[in-house]
Amino acid sequence: MRILWIALLPIWLAAQEYEMTALMPQEYDLKALITNAHQNNPMIKATELNAQAKSKEMEASKSAFWPTLDIGGSYSRVTPNSLVNPGETTSGYVTMSMDLYDGGRKSAMVRAKKFEYRASLFEQEAFAKDLALKIIDHYYTIRKLQAILAALYGQSKELKAQLDRIRKFSAAGLATQEDIDKLVAVYEHNRYTIENTKLSLQTRLENLRLESGLPVDNLKNSIFKEPGNIIFEPYEQSKILQASANVLDENAKAVNAGYMPHITLQDNYSRSSFDDMASSPGLDSGSILLDHQNQASISVNMRLFDNGKMSKEKEALQYQKLALESKRQYRIDEQKMQFRLSKKNLQTIRAKLQSARSELTSAQSTYRAIVKKFENGLVDNIAYLDALNNQTLAKARYDETRYDYEIGKSIYYYYAGKDPKEFIE
Repeated sequence: MRILWIALLPIWLAAQEYEMTALMPQEYDLKALITNAHQNNPMIKATELNAQAKSKEMEASKSAFWPTLDIGGSYSRVTPNSLVNPGETTSGYVTMSMDLYDGGRKSAMVRAKKFEYRASLFEQEAFAKDLALKIIDHYYTIRKLQAILAALYGQSKELKAQLDRIRKFSAAGLATQEDIDKLVAVYEHNRYTIENTKLSLQTRLENLRLESGLPVDNLKNSIFKEPGNIIFEPYEQSKILQASANVLDENAKAVNAGYMPHITLQDNYSRSSFDDMASSPGLDSGSILLDHQNQASISVNMRLFDNGKMSKEKEALQYQKLALESKRQYRIDEQKMQFRLSKKNLQTIRAKLQSARSELTSAQSTYRAIVKKFENGLVDNIAYLDALNNQTLAKARYDETRYDYEIGKSIYYYYAGKDPKEFIE
């Protein structure tokens, strides 16, 4: 029994360790959240599968240059039969066919499929970046809500202490019921604000868990590098439009190839057997019917007139291409505008951060002075509550601005055409 216990002890310890780990709050930093989302998010997997589908379509278009080989067979029964038309015929055939020249249609289709595949890769990258931005927004909004909640809890604790103090003064006849009621009203409103903030926090956490695929409970601190020497480059949206325009251009070339000669080489070999053959005195019907045959042929086909049908189809595709190129230029101009604005936004938030820091320092100093006067009866509860509220708001505003600055940096990198994940410290 002791030997069995010794053998099972490591397994039991491992199970206990796993259970303890599962019960511990799960903490993740921003890079881990984005990395896991890129690896496991179902929508990311959908874009990967779409790219794989486009890759297979590209491979299929390349196979069109190879000869085709077909086999087939047939059985027929006719009545009445004749010398040249037996009652039963069984045949099989093998056909090999190859296009010697098609005006460049297949080549154009291969290039079109390559551009479609490239566009699908850009779509995958674009979705990954958009998902990263959503996770970044959830992450720092959660940090803001946690900071607000901490400030509200601190205010609640302070209000509770002062409420207990005022009640003691009231029992001694040194404070009125009105003073107590005012503090109770503020205390209850603060409790409601806490519950409302907790709901917003839980909503953001659930969204972050959905997007990242991780059981997030707590967040580790993560910040972005300070921007410096960032060079603008078009992001994936304009690259997708350019690739799509190239697809249309190649499709137009494929349509135009319809006016070129189409040369096809074909070889067909067949074997047949016949039963229930009609007979005639002095004539063997088997010598009339061939039981095997090989036929080689080359054919040339060329469209001479279709009232401009294919020409107009080509023009339509070219106009669509020009439309996409125009959209691409607009997207680049729009991105440049957003890049400039996001840079200006960072400057604005830096100024706001400095102001919020000064405001917090001032509010904390004022609160420390007011609370001493309030406890000594030199100011009323209105002055005290104003000082407490100003300190809470200043602390929340400062933390909110700090996290807004991190979100602003991620947006700046995004509109610079970069992957924000690469700039997380």
